[in-house]
Amino acid sequence: MKTQTRLFGRRRNQGYATVAIVAAVAMILISMMTYSLVGNLTSLESQVGAQIKQDYSQKEDALLSALLHVVPNKAIGAMQQGSAANPGNYTWEKIFEEAINLANAEQAADAIVISSLSLGDAITANTGDTSFESMNDFVGAAESLTWDNSTGNLVNGGNWYEYRMLINDDLKDGIPAPLRCDYDNYLLDKEYPLITFEKLHVYNYNSFHSRYYKGLNANTDSFPLYNLYEYPDVKFGYKRPGDNFVAKRNWWTFALTFGDHNSDATGVPPTTKNYVLSIYEVPSQLPLSASTTMAVGQFSDGSSWENVTLNGGIYADSLQTQGAVSLVDGSISARKLVSLSDSTSVSGNTLNASFDALGDREARALLSESDFYDASVAGNVGRVAFIPINPGADFLKLAGDGLDNERISPTGWNAYSRGAEQARMRVEIREMFDVDDQIPVSFRFHYFTNNNSREYIDYTRGVNWPSEIEAGGNFFPFQTDTLENGRNVLVVNLDRLADFLDTIPDAAGSSVNNSLYLYPNSDEATIIEPSVPSVETDLAVTLRGGKDLTAFTTGFSVVTDMRLYIAESLNDVATTPPLNSNLPAGSEFFPPLSIFAPEKRFGETGAISTPVNLRGQISSLKNSASDTFNPLELIGADDNRVESDLMEAELVDLHSPAELPPIHLMNWLITIEEIH
Repeated sequence: MKTQTRLFGRRRNQGYATVAIVAAVAMILISMMTYSLVGNLTSLESQVGAQIKQDYSQKEDALLSALLHVVPNKAIGAMQQGSAANPGNYTWEKIFEEAINLANAEQAADAIVISSLSLGDAITANTGDTSFESMNDFVGAAESLTWDNSTGNLVNGGNWYEYRMLINDDLKDGIPAPLRCDYDNYLLDKEYPLITFEKLHVYNYNSFHSRYYKGLNANTDSFPLYNLYEYPDVKFGYKRPGDNFVAKRNWWTFALTFGDHNSDATGVPPTTKNYVLSIYEVPSQLPLSASTTMAVGQFSDGSSWENVTLNGGIYADSLQTQGAVSLVDGSISARKLVSLSDSTSVSGNTLNASFDALGDREARALLSESDFYDASVAGNVGRVAFIPINPGADFLKLAGDGLDNERISPTGWNAYSRGAEQARMRVEIREMFDVDDQIPVSFRFHYFTNNNSREYIDYTRGVNWPSEIEAGGNFFPFQTDTLENGRNVLVVNLDRLADFLDTIPDAAGSSVNNSLYLYPNSDEATIIEPSVPSVETDLAVTLRGGKDLTAFTTGFSVVTDMRLYIAESLNDVATTPPLNSNLPAGSEFFPPLSIFAPEKRFGETGAISTPVNLRGQISSLKNSASDTFNPLELIGADDNRVESDLMEAELVDLHSPAELPPIHLMNWLITIEEIH
């Protein structure tokens, strides 16, 4: 019994030990489970935070992409007549509101869609959703302190009144040189995306800090409106990143704050980022450009271009290269589509015809050491938009913008986009010899005075407009004639125009009156509006005496809505490059010349038998999707194409704002960059 008692006692002691071990193991297991649960919860929380941050990032990309499309449309709207009657439609607050709605940046899923799913009391996982009571909850000026103590603005305008940005350590290294404007335009720039001729580059005074000229490569006193910038580092290759191009950069800074009003629900701290949004005004400056489909490399009959050099880039809405096309430099770019022949090369590199195909595009981006490619399509390059400002045939027509107080911007849209409105001089034909004989007998000459006002003088045959054979007629720049093909023409003797201006007491000289618009006023009884294509009974224009244009020191432009004949050599005498032009010493410089007409004819009689040499740029006013532009389809007076063996073309881009003619086509390049 004692033995049994001892054995029983020994077993009871082992039982106590087993319970302790089990309890210890259980505690360990519970601790491990708790640790695992805590780890899983922490991991889940991290995943939730990462998912919310990814949600914010996606909303950021969607919103910035939406801004690229909303901002330029609002800027254009603010320039149009009637915008002042409803200014709230064009404010930065309205812009961000529309961009947020377009990007769906407040909600991950539409409330109507969620309701249709009949989810009952289900808990949404979209904790990143946000509801903004006002844009100030989400958007704010990057520099909250302004020199005039104004508050509540969503952006800072990139002008010299916002000088605090230039010394803000968080902003100063990420923003460009400001523009100068008056105080009223400074206030407008904070409320609206303001585009105007009245925003200029800052004076080149020593008293201004170098930050006022950062990124500008030409003297701002000589070139206040358009200057030389380095092309931004974007994938869309209108120019190569780092290359100089002629432009004016309008810009605004703003800040976006993600998650500020729902951080308690998400557990994710709010994130604020600063951005600079830019609208580059880019005058047309490439060797070849078009706002429609452009075919390069062959004529419309399929024959190849001969004796043609392309030194610089080419751009079109849609671009087709045909046969052998070789660009010495520059790049190929289009807004919608690029179709390449197998013999297309840039700087000696043959381009793959499938360069922008799905898959090839991603592989190229992955393997390339650079964001820039020799060919690019604007729709596939991220936070960049490119907009040609081309009104087509309206470019050749006058159209007012109403009173200044009827629009927000001091510059009207028609004055900005139409060459006819920009011309300093006008020849307004007010009377023809007869309805059936369209020969001018009276015209009104408009010009600018030294006081920058527009005045006019009426000239009438038999009164103060002598014919070529009458006294003083060989001095008068405007005459009439009939060509060998029977066409009645208004003759413009370009070599007489500068001296003619000097005879008008209050007229400014040829450096100011440097562009000419010629048009028949079809409201008058004897005048028939010219047709396009032109018919034999229409009046036409012919340019004579234009070999030497050096009297026009700031260049010369001609705009007309009539057929235009180029009678002889134009702009064939070189002169010294203007001061501060940034052109190499000893360069040949020809005063910049531009001609805009619905139809151009080379020569005045018959087929072209002498060589036609072109040097410069060729653009098109065509803007219909159904149009195809063949840039070297030059037509002679006999309405037949100039034979390719008689044509030599050296097509080059601009290298200085000094080479920009008074009237030109315009493009907008819109970019958004984060300020790091």
